Amino acid sequence: MPEAPGPLAALRARLDALDAQWLGVLAERFAVTAEVSALKAKGQLPLRDPEREAAQLARIEAEAEARGVPPALARAILAHIQAQVVADHAAYQAEQDQENG
Repeated sequence: MPEAPGPLAALRARLDALDAQWLGVLAERFAVTAEVSALKAKGQLPLRDPEREAAQLARIEAEAEARGVPPALARAILAHIQAQVVADHAAYQAEQDQENG
């Protein structure tokens, strides 16, 4: 594939750097939710917290709108993240249950 012209190459490099940043933030977020999983399992807390999720959704939508990001896109991304977090919590709890017999 031929090299992109200077300005296009520079913009693509910025996009690549931004992609690396959001992937880093996502990795950090999942590391924190792994800690949440451990606390929830230890305290025998439910996997989901509907009140927290509703407040989080409202905050994310407002932040998205303020930053010029379509709220529907932010909602969809948050839904994917929450689904993965719940799956991770469930897997962690199942693993703990197996270990504790």
